[in-house]
Amino acid sequence: MEPVKKMPISDQVVDSIKNSIMDGTFGEGEKLPSEQSLCASLQVSRSTIREAYRVLQTMGYVELKPGRGAFVKSSAPHEVINVRDWFRVNAPKLNDFIEVRIAIESLAIKIAVERSTEEEYQKLVDINKEFIEAVKVMDVKEMAALDELFHKTLVDISHNTLLINLNSIVAKEFKKYRSMSFRVKKNAENAIEPHLEILAALGSRDKKRSVKSIEHHLELAKEDMKIVNDE
Repeated sequence: MEPVKKMPISDQVVDSIKNSIMDGTFGEGEKLPSEQSLCASLQVSRSTIREAYRVLQTMGYVELKPGRGAFVKSSAPHEVINVRDWFRVNAPKLNDFIEVRIAIESLAIKIAVERSTEEEYQKLVDINKEFIEAVKVMDVKEMAALDELFHKTLVDISHNTLLINLNSIVAKEFKKYRSMSFRVKKNAENAIEPHLEILAALGSRDKKRSVKSIEHHLELAKEDMKIVNDE
């Protein structure tokens, strides 16, 4: 945990502890650091830590056991609700971004079929293996980073400078989507098979199949978004 710069803002302390729970630093059932320890690491008063723990208990992240301390109750007690609300607010913009991604990545993979090397293809395969491992343990931060890297690499191996630059602009705006989407386990799992199909199509140097695999993958992303909105 990083020290809180401005004191005594309990919301910052809540976020700091919550993020450590969500990223797996502290697992479910694990005892959290003592008030004294957190006072030192976060540079806040003991009363602020106590208030933060009470808030986290109300949110469902923490269980306070008298005489024993604070324990992690859940790493995502209300995540589905938070994800649903976020998608409802951002859905129109995200739909536009996905449509642009379909255009960029469909053209990129079509070119990559001809221009990419075996070494570049193997890099994509290796990235996807790491992504699958992250899905298995539901490491949201790692999944989001690896998915972004997978798609960035896919565009990079087209060796088309304009597509690469356009993709970097869209990718920046898409970061939050990935982190929110992958908090829903089914959404994370839904990316595995499409990635494998993309790799199979690219590996066979089949343009038509490659373009179709990208379009299918990103259309599924739109469907995942719609399902979250409709729940």
